[in-house]
Amino acid sequence: MGRDVKAITNTDEIRVQQAIQELDMSTPSLVNSGWHDAQALFGDRMNEIDSRGQSLVNHFCSDRPCKDEAAYSLIVLGVPARSVTSDCAEHATANAQGFCVSALGNLGGQDSVQVLSSVITNPLTPPQVEKYAAMSLNSIADASSGPALLKALNLISWPEAAEQAVEALGTIRYEPAAPAILSRMQKEAPEAPQQAYYARALASLHYQPAVPTIEKLCKNPIVYGDWFLEKQQVQYLGWVPEIALMRLTAPWGRPSNGVRLLLLPSKGAAPDRIRVVAVIENVGDRDADILGPPGGDLIVDGTKYQRKDPVIMDGIITLRVNDVAAHAIDLSGLITGGGMHHVEYRLGTAKSNQLILQVPAVY
Repeated sequence: MGRDVKAITNTDEIRVQQAIQELDMSTPSLVNSGWHDAQALFGDRMNEIDSRGQSLVNHFCSDRPCKDEAAYSLIVLGVPARSVTSDCAEHATANAQGFCVSALGNLGGQDSVQVLSSVITNPLTPPQVEKYAAMSLNSIADASSGPALLKALNLISWPEAAEQAVEALGTIRYEPAAPAILSRMQKEAPEAPQQAYYARALASLHYQPAVPTIEKLCKNPIVYGDWFLEKQQVQYLGWVPEIALMRLTAPWGRPSNGVRLLLLPSKGAAPDRIRVVAVIENVGDRDADILGPPGGDLIVDGTKYQRKDPVIMDGIITLRVNDVAAHAIDLSGLITGGGMHHVEYRLGTAKSNQLILQVPAVY
């Protein structure tokens, strides 16, 4: 059948389920990888789909449970019926509400923000739905959701929901939330998993009073280029407290066009192995394709050298909001003598700090 057919398969037989999965088919559910397919399928017919979905619900459903089941079914079938989904997100209970709240993160728009804000600040909202509402608001990333997210943070008790609310507040850089985030962070055990979310958000908010608290979480407060590159290969840097501390305290260059740059030294320079590490941070308000070609420029002792090797992370060239990425720059051939040398990195209109290297003389 391929990907041109939607199949509804109601069976408890494992063999049938396995056979279906082997047909190059995948779930069309809007909240489980099907959103992009729905966009391609319905395109500019979203208003028509919304109207048809609402008509079906009005015709067949006379009570809340039926409406909830209808909204849930449309989401699982990959049908983006906005009105039905919004009504379910605001008024449904249990499983259906969670699906509808999650779907609003894909549907987006100011009306979705309003519904999600209402849901997340309602003290009767189940913790799991609070978590999904925060994740959807983070996905939409509308600055107007800041007050609701902060109010929710002060009400939420479940750590998993709190960390998602904090993540959303960091994404939209809602600065009034910083004291509340730091207060919550200081009340948690240092090993608590949500500490990574708090540190990341406070770094995104550039909240300097958080530095001593974040520093207590760090095993290596001083970040060298080699350590950064190693960490980058094995885990997501957003959850590393040392990276949050670096974002708050390192001598970054001035932001320009949504980017900040930082040059880090390698731990120990030698005449036959001289390199620095350039770090890029996305301080803009949207994901940016800045890790691909053509690369940046290097200025060594006042002389400019064009870099032709782009920053590419496992084939990914997009740097998400508040994320950092780094790449090593080989200075072999550019620095030929010992002594002090001045190095700077530029990417577009952004400039890094000026790094001073003490290179051993060759005897």
